[in-house]
Amino acid sequence: MDQQLLPDDRHLFDECAYLRMYPDIAAALANGVERSAWDHYNVHGRYEGRRPNDVDQDFYLRTYSLAREEIADGRAETPAEHYLAFGRTRGWLPNPQAPRPENPVAMPSPFGGLWTDRPDALDVIQGKLDCGHITARQAERLKFWVRNGYVVLENAIPEAVVDRAAHDLDRAYSGEIAGLKFECHAVAPDRLIPWQPDVNPHPTKALDIHHFSSAIRHLIFADGIAEFFGLIFEAKMFASQSLGFLRGSAQEGHQDSAYVTFTMARHFAATWIALEDVTLGAGELFYLVGSHRFPDFLYHGRYKSVAEARRMVGPEGLGEEVRRHLNSLVENARARGIEKTPFPAKKGDVLVWHADLVHGGNPVSQSVTRKSIVTHYCPKHVAPMFNEWIPTKLWHHNGHCFTTSHYPGTEPQD
Repeated sequence: MDQQLLPDDRHLFDECAYLRMYPDIAAALANGVERSAWDHYNVHGRYEGRRPNDVDQDFYLRTYSLAREEIADGRAETPAEHYLAFGRTRGWLPNPQAPRPENPVAMPSPFGGLWTDRPDALDVIQGKLDCGHITARQAERLKFWVRNGYVVLENAIPEAVVDRAAHDLDRAYSGEIAGLKFECHAVAPDRLIPWQPDVNPHPTKALDIHHFSSAIRHLIFADGIAEFFGLIFEAKMFASQSLGFLRGSAQEGHQDSAYVTFTMARHFAATWIALEDVTLGAGELFYLVGSHRFPDFLYHGRYKSVAEARRMVGPEGLGEEVRRHLNSLVENARARGIEKTPFPAKKGDVLVWHADLVHGGNPVSQSVTRKSIVTHYCPKHVAPMFNEWIPTKLWHHNGHCFTTSHYPGTEPQD
């Protein structure tokens, strides 16, 4: 069949129901004959007359009157869509014979997450809106975040704030900030170095540049950013790391949770702030929409991050496991039909992404810059794990916190 004629029913597919309805597919999956339930349905099951879910529409609409109201209000188009988006996290049944989960709102990951990772997050958002705790605009942003794993805050930062931060980034890449460390694998593969002109044409990171610039601290804690993080953290922000880019990172798709570690593995998020307009071909950022829901990759069979696996077991085999993790992201994306989405940002735009969203940087152009600041944040009550082996100090900015792992024992500069 022509691919263009295939029904767009991915959002109606219920893996648990499919395996329950078709035990032969469950057995094939267990024996490694099939890659995933969705792969079987998408390639074979649809044409064999198998159903993508087990929702009995008549039963569902007859039993749950609120479903009828919400479908009429446009929250879902069909009973099946409503059940998969809302009903199953409420403990509702898709049909009279279906088993009821013991805890339908249990976190999908054993490593937990923010409240927006709860299976019933869309209902929680609606409740906050109904009770007047958030605005309609905030509710729409939160719903987008829950579904996609990122949100773009367009023109979120005043131009004057962006310009002052860009000025300090230019100073950094001109060697005018004494003590600032850079990571540039093309020039120094195995160590951090002070600035030198050779780093500028290559993918390079100015490490924790917020420690040296009050302008950049005002940028990363700007009101538009603080508002959204207040919604998803339900707390003030703690900025644990920043990276200043003159050009792109040229980094393959990865999940921050494997490398940027906190005492609660999935309780953080990050921003990428454009200090200038970014054109396609300038080493722009890319992300995989919805990839924050990929299955957890476990290092040493148990740990969410490389650092925790090294701490508890040791370094042996971790290099190979990192490669397997990266390959698994490609395979998960392929199985779900997810393509890279580039981000051609405008000056002052902010991309906020989930700890598990797959993202990276396209190849760098040596003729075009991509000035930007990346920052990782956790809620104020969480902590970066580097605190456990590096003596650090906490500083404050408008009620938020920041620290640095690279410059312990030094005070922030203005």
